[in-house]
Amino acid sequence: MVAQPSPSTSRLIAPFPTNFSSSQAEKAIIALLAHHAKTVLSREETELLPREEHVYLIINTKRGTTRRKLMPVRIQLPNPPLPPPPATAVCLITKPPQREYKDLLMRPEHGIKFINRVVDTEKLGGKWKPFEARRNLLRENDLFLCDERVVPSMPRLLGKIFFDAKKQPIPVNLKRKDLKAELGRAISSTYFHPSTGTSHSIRIATPPHTSSEHTLANLLAAIPSAVGLIQDGWDNVLSVGVKTSSSVLLPIWSSKLEKRFKMTESPVQVAKVAQKPGKKTSSLGSGGATKLAKEAIIGRKR
Repeated sequence: MVAQPSPSTSRLIAPFPTNFSSSQAEKAIIALLAHHAKTVLSREETELLPREEHVYLIINTKRGTTRRKLMPVRIQLPNPPLPPPPATAVCLITKPPQREYKDLLMRPEHGIKFINRVVDTEKLGGKWKPFEARRNLLRENDLFLCDERVVPSMPRLLGKIFFDAKKQPIPVNLKRKDLKAELGRAISSTYFHPSTGTSHSIRIATPPHTSSEHTLANLLAAIPSAVGLIQDGWDNVLSVGVKTSSSVLLPIWSSKLEKRFKMTESPVQVAKVAQKPGKKTSSLGSGGATKLAKEAIIGRKR
């Protein structure tokens, strides 16, 4: 039985198009995980340490977006995309002093033991400021959470390296009464990382910790939520597929042939053109080079 998509906490949901096939998605997941299992067996003979890989939903668009946001957007999944801590190392970034927040996590009413490290913004700007120190912090942790009150300072304190690795911190509310649930939801969700490019990747599973059924359920939950966060939604989507960190992309859905390269201008583009007064246009173009081309095709006027 094919799993059904589950509700997501992201604000916009883009329903599946009529030609989307859940059975095709199921076949792709089964084939991808089977390939991953074979790859792991072959690597065990040559690699000393196992390499953890993830399953990613890949959405390719016809054009990039004009929306530029730094912070990831949470997408709630029916099953955690990462193995539970301590297999997943989680770092929490807070306001100073960090000792206050370490004590907060260990209070009897919270009893939070799944945070590996607590670092405050003062230490980020001091002890962890050198590039090598920040790179070690990045390598030692799989996921970063941060107090939502310090979000604006994250790009300056962490630098480009964290954003390139798609490990920018996830904002959390440390004033929540049920703090354990707040942090737990952040760890068990996946995230859409806004990009101005034409390819978007969303982590949905970690084999073998996530079964094929759970991976499929996560995929079907993530697609409509992620597409809803893309400018122009499905009209701007060229293809959807899945892959692991090292595999080729397995296609799940692609836009119809007649629509693949047919893309109407967005309202932003239309507005930009409208703001340029007095610009003359021609069906064959304009300018010196185009004029010569016209003469070659039509013939010089006599």
